[in-house]
Amino acid sequence: MKVRVIPRDLVAQKLAISPGVLDRYESLGLVQSVHDGSVEGYEPAQIRRLWTIVSFQRDLGINLAGVEVILQLFDHFSRVHLRVHHLAEELRELLDVDEPTSESDSHD
Repeated sequence: MKVRVIPRDLVAQKLAISPGVLDRYESLGLVQSVHDGSVEGYEPAQIRRLWTIVSFQRDLGINLAGVEVILQLFDHFSRVHLRVHHLAEELRELLDVDEPTSESDSHD
């Protein structure tokens, strides 16, 4: 499945920011653009991240350094959440394998 790429200029226009601001966010490693043929732009997940950055700055008045820390915490939390999810799946599998079936228990 091919992921849709929205052109940089359109993203900047819709978020009411300049392409230079996008460059700044990229240089800080807050977002990553992608190339789809001759089009440089952003995937939907990156656009959501951009919207978050812009909202934090405009609506909440958080400076860029603060936004960077918050995004790092979000990313860390996402990795921890994914790891816990995998551990829970492994635990469920172990419990399913080790537990005797209810049918064998009822015949004893």
